[in-house]
Amino acid sequence: MHLLEVLNPVAQQRGVVTARGINPRPASLDNKTVGLLWSGTHGGDLALKRVGEMLEERFDHCETRFYAGSGYPISPPLVKQAAEECDLVIGATAD
Repeated sequence: MHLLEVLNPVAQQRGVVTARGINPRPASLDNKTVGLLWSGTHGGDLALKRVGEMLEERFDHCETRFYAGSGYPISPPLVKQAAEECDLVIGATAD
């Protein structure tokens, strides 16, 4: 018989959580600007850039804008900038 060790994949919280409820999803991303918000962790930029390529291929006139943070948590001014300049924002840390 083999022993299976199950680990909790949820990381410990770092920083203060000021979460709000989830905004409703748009019906489509056609004619939308999507912000791609990266915290600066390894691999997140590659994942977000690929997501951006796929969104621009799939939806008509969908524009993506990449925002590079310099650590986790992402600075509130950068989050605010992305929110003001885009219709919606996708974030990734991807360690």
